[in-house]
Amino acid sequence: MASWTGRSRGSVLGYKIVVGSLRIFGLSRTYFLLKIISFYYYLFAGEPKKHILDFYQNHLGFSTQHAKKLCKSNFYLLAQSILDKIALAMGMGSDIYYQQKGEDELIRMAKSGQGGFVFSAHVGNWDIAGNLLQNLDVPLNVLMYENEEEKLNEYLDRIGSKPNFNIIPIKDDMSHLIKIYKHFKQKELICINADRFLPGAKTISADFLNSKAHFPEGPFSIVNKLKANYTFIFAVKNSRFGYEFSATKPSKADGQIHEILEDYVTCLEEKVRQYPEQWFNYYDFYQAPAK
Repeated sequence: MASWTGRSRGSVLGYKIVVGSLRIFGLSRTYFLLKIISFYYYLFAGEPKKHILDFYQNHLGFSTQHAKKLCKSNFYLLAQSILDKIALAMGMGSDIYYQQKGEDELIRMAKSGQGGFVFSAHVGNWDIAGNLLQNLDVPLNVLMYENEEEKLNEYLDRIGSKPNFNIIPIKDDMSHLIKIYKHFKQKELICINADRFLPGAKTISADFLNSKAHFPEGPFSIVNKLKANYTFIFAVKNSRFGYEFSATKPSKADGQIHEILEDYVTCLEEKVRQYPEQWFNYYDFYQAPAK
């Protein structure tokens, strides 16, 4: 069974073509190019397609026909979200906007002088949220796995596609834990996508969409040990150029790690049911972790 490997999909050549189109034709016309590319990917996607169809049919209860339709939209929206992220970072995303639903809660937490943790997931586009949020008076730090495609990252840096937040790379030597503690003590925000884990990582299970799923224990354990404030945020595409940003009312960890996870899963389920075509996990999400 397939599991997440921590690596991104997509080649440097593919990104060069899309970025070239963005520069010459603009955002709207490049969407048309992405529609062709994403449909081609849908035809030959193999394992990712199999897993996303299984998720739609067996966990969300959609018919085969509807699941295929959602899958096509899923690949197209993923391509759009990547392009939107690049366009914003390059200063070419003037058409992109967002509507806020709870942003005030996040700003209030940021300005509380206590710092805190922001949980999200691979639903919608976290990068869009990080680039759109310009009203925070404290630094934003995003925890990310280090083993991404180096050549791809080098290319994105070269064209000026840099995020408006600080990245904390997750490393085998666990040095990222020291950085997390340092940024938290400096009253900053630490953002974590808490729906994926690499083989060998400690996990914690919960009922997610009527089946048992496993989530990384680390993020929830850190927040719990620090007794920190936390919130759940999502940024989902709800129109051609528009996104909806939502944040829950901050809570304070009080020693019950399972309660934090259950709250997270409840919010995640609600968002996935509302925007199933923006579920961007292309592996067996319900696979038991390797022992």
